[in-house]
Amino acid sequence: MGKQKSPKTPKAPKAPKSSKSKTSKECPPAANVVPTEGEVVGPFDPLAKLSEDELKAYNEFKELTKTDLELDNREREWLTDMCCLRYLRARDYDLTQSFNMLKKTLAWRRDYKPWEITAEHLSFEAATGKQYVNGKIKDGKPVIYMRPSRENTKTHDRQIQLMVYTLERAIEQMDAANGVEQVALMIDFSGYSMFNMPPTSVSKQCLDILSDHYPERLGYAFIIDPPYIFNIFWNFVSPFINKHTSKKIHFLKGEKLRRNILSQHFDEQVLEKEYGGVSEFSFVREEYWRDEIINDRAKRGLPSLDDAMLNEVLALKE
Repeated sequence: MGKQKSPKTPKAPKAPKSSKSKTSKECPPAANVVPTEGEVVGPFDPLAKLSEDELKAYNEFKELTKTDLELDNREREWLTDMCCLRYLRARDYDLTQSFNMLKKTLAWRRDYKPWEITAEHLSFEAATGKQYVNGKIKDGKPVIYMRPSRENTKTHDRQIQLMVYTLERAIEQMDAANGVEQVALMIDFSGYSMFNMPPTSVSKQCLDILSDHYPERLGYAFIIDPPYIFNIFWNFVSPFINKHTSKKIHFLKGEKLRRNILSQHFDEQVLEKEYGGVSEFSFVREEYWRDEIINDRAKRGLPSLDDAMLNEVLALKE
């Protein structure tokens, strides 16, 4: 979909500049946009601010998705215009690298099947509240809270499944029609020690999944009170993090810095109380994960569980 030239109109006397006229020039009203397959229809036009070269790369990329890929209905629904642009941005609009990256993600999704990971399967893995989605920051990005000190298992495969499930849940809550396509991570290292530290191979696998198969999904990462031992992990993974991504990561050591940075991004009603907000939310497995199971089954079109069955799932110890 290319940019359309506006018809010429007779010159009128110059009027004072306004932000409204500038906005309407840069991003045409949604009503004037002709949607293509998989495109988000709403006030946000993902193609509006592309340069000529970026638009050319996008059009060539879209053509490759039609001629060089065999997609099923699920994949066609997933491969939106915004999705295509994320892969292009992740490789600086290099067509070959971006398309190869997409093909690897499609192969991974077909093998890993993130949509088949269920809340019931993760009932015990998620029991301590070490990862969950709660609220959004001021610009609409969903927040994923992560507390590594609450690690409760050694089942590394299932730990990775919880990470993927949580990220997919956050993506479901994004307002794509208004251009929201990234998450904010709140990573709290309070109480963290060597006993909570996963093997470096697991950390590397998590980073590979996030960077290779969820490109351009990170909006911000707020890392709360990283301990000295975290430096070991950071020194290991930082070479795998590009400079653009590293700029999104904020290390918040001490209450003053934490309150200053977080207040810029969070409304106090949304931010959990222990981080300086006034939200009364507290993760309780029997409440949060009960709702998660109910919603997950409804999304899959499965019959609801009665209270006895729900309680049995929530009582799982493995």
